[in-house]
Amino acid sequence: MNTLQASRVDGRSPPDRARAIEAIYAAGHHLLSQERPRDAAKVFRLMLKVAPQDERGWLGLGQCHEKAFQPHVACELYGAGSVVTANTGVASVRCLLARARILKALGRDPEDALQVADEVAYERDDEELIALVSNERRRLS
Repeated sequence: MNTLQASRVDGRSPPDRARAIEAIYAAGHHLLSQERPRDAAKVFRLMLKVAPQDERGWLGLGQCHEKAFQPHVACELYGAGSVVTANTGVASVRCLLARARILKALGRDPEDALQVADEVAYERDDEELIALVSNERRRLS
């Protein structure tokens, strides 16, 4: 008997997908806050299987690799996250900014990532994201 069948037998409805994603994210975030990046990485990988277009999964997994001193992997994850989330119609500004930060740490030019983040923030007409890009650009210069 699968979960859906079991939930109908006992009268409960199947778990709400959005709530399940939030719970997975909360678990991963908690593990990161407890300095358990390897455990958190497992949770964020699960989140990416369930919700691959949710930028928080990419950001969380990237952060796990940063904490594990794997900046090249983190950089690729942030880049992938910005591309995958773009399938929803808009690239992830936060993934692009995280990638720019890692590129700078690796001694590479972050300008391309910052430029795309800036363009996306303005396209979305999102003042919070515009300010975030502006602050990150100042911090990285």
